[in-house]
Amino acid sequence: MISLTLPGYEMMGVLGRGGFGVVYRARQVTIDREVAVKVDSRVILDDRDRRRFLREVRAAGRLSGHPHVVEIYDAGVLPDGYPYLVMELCAGGSLAGRGPIAPPDVAGIGRGIADALAAAHGLGVLHRDIKPGNILIKRYGTVGLADFGLAAVIDSGRESSVTLAALTPAYAAPEAFHLHPPTPRSDIYALGATLYALLAGRPPRFPAGADLSLPEIIRLHDAPVPDLPGVPPGLTAVLRRSLAKDPGQRFPDAVALRDELTRWTVPGQPVTITNPIRQPAPAPSLPPAPSGEQHTTPVRRGVLLAGAALTAVLVLLGVWYFAVQDRGDGRTAAGAPTGTVAAPDGEDTADLGVETVTDGCPAAAVPDAQARCVERAECWSGMVLIQGELTSVRRIPCDQEHTWETYAVAPVPADLADAYLDTLEGNPTVAKVCAKEVLIASRTGKALEVDPEKWEPSVMPPTPDDRAAQRAVYRCVGTISGETSSGAAFRPLQP
Repeated sequence: MISLTLPGYEMMGVLGRGGFGVVYRARQVTIDREVAVKVDSRVILDDRDRRRFLREVRAAGRLSGHPHVVEIYDAGVLPDGYPYLVMELCAGGSLAGRGPIAPPDVAGIGRGIADALAAAHGLGVLHRDIKPGNILIKRYGTVGLADFGLAAVIDSGRESSVTLAALTPAYAAPEAFHLHPPTPRSDIYALGATLYALLAGRPPRFPAGADLSLPEIIRLHDAPVPDLPGVPPGLTAVLRRSLAKDPGQRFPDAVALRDELTRWTVPGQPVTITNPIRQPAPAPSLPPAPSGEQHTTPVRRGVLLAGAALTAVLVLLGVWYFAVQDRGDGRTAAGAPTGTVAAPDGEDTADLGVETVTDGCPAAAVPDAQARCVERAECWSGMVLIQGELTSVRRIPCDQEHTWETYAVAPVPADLADAYLDTLEGNPTVAKVCAKEVLIASRTGKALEVDPEKWEPSVMPPTPDDRAAQRAVYRCVGTISGETSSGAAFRPLQP
């Protein structure tokens, strides 16, 4: 008997159960489409976490249409706090337990998933749990990466078992066990481990059937990655670089990994690995660090849950990756601050780190905000945030495809002790400066031809460069929902 009810969906049966939830087969009634509904077993406890989950799912939704991403159709949180995703139905199942698979097929799988990661990372979205079980076989035989967005369910340290469960140790990057926040290169490691498992039938370095403690898991990352019978040395070299213990020795991004796999599969063209990874010598024991459950080699639960102090430090593993969010009430420029407002003589507008103007700047009309507009257009890649702190963002020439564009810049309000995303979003002055009506009023040129409802505003906390220069400054940035764009929407390319 199926206990789940979801308005608009007819539940047809259970497709599978796992440590992180249940997947149902369902029919979307309005359009008579079969879908998969995944209900996660981790509970979202408050509105703040609910917003973070939905924000990340929206980011994942922007990958819709990529041939190697399992599409997300809908998402939400059930009345009892369990989050769910409505996804493309992949009746072929996952790649879990499918190895060994022939090297050319594994290279093709890796090329497709690396391309999906490149698209995701470009939007500021990390996956954080790549493994064979999260690569599904789609309707026409292609593979797709699933579960984008569910990593945002990681609870921020309230319960150690929930946070620990976020890791799959056999595929997690070594830095995760030292409490370092994930990066795009952590996803590259996990993909490398997944491809190795598809070739070998088991993950790299992990002995089959072993019951490992945390110190033993950490020591395994110092072990060399062995050759595999029948696997060409070129493909093994690609995997070794992906699996380097030091993130700096891995491929710099998913595009580079994809291109290496592509070259390996082109007939007659040898693989050339830049800066090949030397096999490390086994190292002495390392101090224990937290880990989590994994499906291939179970970790002793007594070790995992030992120590109340572990819970506190595991907050660092609660990761949230910023993407588009709903803001404003859908109003257009009517009611928006307009006009030209000059900063009063002697007013301290702080060191914003960029040339600014108030002339023709709607944000400058917000009282007490000291907000200004950048003098020339300023465009950005997707943003990666860890615990509300902006850890990675790349400035992009505005005539190239980009995700975000600045429409206002201002000093962080003096009453905010920490300029994190959530504290900035919750500040009334920041909310006024970064409101949707200010975005709408700030548009110029061809941007005026885009439906106002498609524009989404957000807050960009201080960038890594700002923090290095000790600048307390935030930006209001805008994007067209579901799209990247090129050109300048708010300010001229040249002053």
